[in-house]
Amino acid sequence: MFRWRDCSEGHVIIGLTLSTISWILLTLTTFSTPYIKSIFFLSIPNSSTHFGSFGYCIKQECFGPKIGYEWEEDQGELIKWLIKTLILFGIASLFMLLSWITLILGLLKVGEFIWNPIYFRTTALLGTILAILAESFSLVLFVQGRRKFNDNGIQVKYGVALWLGLLGTISAFLAAAIGGPAYQGNYMYRADRRQAYNV
Repeated sequence: MFRWRDCSEGHVIIGLTLSTISWILLTLTTFSTPYIKSIFFLSIPNSSTHFGSFGYCIKQECFGPKIGYEWEEDQGELIKWLIKTLILFGIASLFMLLSWITLILGLLKVGEFIWNPIYFRTTALLGTILAILAESFSLVLFVQGRRKFNDNGIQVKYGVALWLGLLGTISAFLAAAIGGPAYQGNYMYRADRRQAYNV
């Protein structure tokens, strides 16, 4: 039976909303160039080159998808092992989807054990940790890459994927920190008169 009372509690709505936002943003970041050509981390406007999670595109020709792709004209601007870490966006996205599913199953009361908040909090926390790692690695990779490109006289610009990943990471953190089912069911707050005190 659907838990209408529990669904209307603020922390459940916050958890559901933030985990959904995080999942969508991290998924969009994962499927950046060469899948979604308008979403990329770094671009070279002169040659119309866009770098994404699993490949890059030069004008209409795309190379990838491949984990840890290599740019043909690379002169040490992009660090290869850091390119491989972009897969963490996809793994973080899967964990945020799992946290969303566990929250929905808890609201639908599928099995008595699933209402335990540990399932949501564990998957959301793992998704958050992976998203923080992915965003940290991508910032190091593309900020340093932009600096090296500029040192070589090549003008580059940041793309929207960096900011989508950052917003997805912040949403995942907030979902894990303040969202999800309460530990005490409906009576989560000690100020509630129906909650017994342990004196």
